[in-house]
Amino acid sequence: MKYMVLFTLLGAMCFARQEPKPACNAKSQGRFWPEEANADRQATRRFYQSGELEMCSLDGWKYRWKRISVHVRDLGKQRRAETSESRFAASTEKGAEAGR
Repeated sequence: MKYMVLFTLLGAMCFARQEPKPACNAKSQGRFWPEEANADRQATRRFYQSGELEMCSLDGWKYRWKRISVHVRDLGKQRRAETSESRFAASTEKGAEAGR
């Protein structure tokens, strides 16, 4: 029971600090999220490098918050798997053509 209360309290504290995103519309187009990035270049750079920086932009007919960077750690395993599969497929195709 004590642990359940502790986890609930910690979870509430984590979500309490998060500010809600403002609406992404024509007025806010080109603005960054988190809001701190609009005023401070160092904050912009820090958020960009961590992959957390988003920009309000027009996507087709709707305005949306879009991430403008990706942290390299988020790509690691997926990228390697795709690369090795494509290399295997390419080598298999070359081997099949050489055998003809």
